[in-house]
Amino acid sequence: MRVLLEYTREERVKYISHLDLMRSMQRAIRRAGIPIAYSQGFNPHPVMAFTSALSVGVTSEREYADIVLTESMSIAVLKEQLNHALPKGITLREAIVIDEKTPSLMSLVERADYELRVDLLDKDQTRQAEIDWNKAIEAYENTAEIWIEKKSKKRVSTVNLKDGVWDIRIDEENPSLVHLEMKLGNKGSVKPDSVIHAILKLSEQLPNPEAEDLSDLRVSINRTGLYFQRNGKWITPLALKKG
Repeated sequence: MRVLLEYTREERVKYISHLDLMRSMQRAIRRAGIPIAYSQGFNPHPVMAFTSALSVGVTSEREYADIVLTESMSIAVLKEQLNHALPKGITLREAIVIDEKTPSLMSLVERADYELRVDLLDKDQTRQAEIDWNKAIEAYENTAEIWIEKKSKKRVSTVNLKDGVWDIRIDEENPSLVHLEMKLGNKGSVKPDSVIHAILKLSEQLPNPEAEDLSDLRVSINRTGLYFQRNGKWITPLALKKG
């Protein structure tokens, strides 16, 4: 039985690493008595796979993992037991049964949506002013290519940031809130903080134009969804529900 889990990563756990998050989920599954399958070999580990890793400091409303069970069990019971065992700050929103032959979540998911807020800070680290997002987005749209350095464990490459962004828009009800639709995958993907830094630099709104990060700003980033395409429409992994 293969089960897809949809869970949150909330404010109190946003600074733990992806590896620590995985370990927390594994320990909770064991405490909850979920009959998870283990791999074969010298060092068996739970059969569990996650979607794209979330950067440290970023919260999320909808993250996904899938697990393989050695026997069938009630999804309602699984949700109740696992929510009791999970640490505060991680909540299981939904669980569904998916087909055992479903491709990995990592290979399916192509888009991540974020909402973000950025405040300029003064020397006392208190809010000085809000960003002019109309100016920032206009600068972004009027620039054909935005080349940035993308660092990985093995190398540093130069990529066009605009290849990794589906859309940027200001919230209709809250003009201090911005929505990002970002590309996910091995080709062209960039981090939301790289987008923030680049468009604020373009629009001359960085407190320190030479800064290579966002340390002079108060940044709040929340991932609101993960999606892949089917028949020309964006859908969430919950659409994989069996039957």
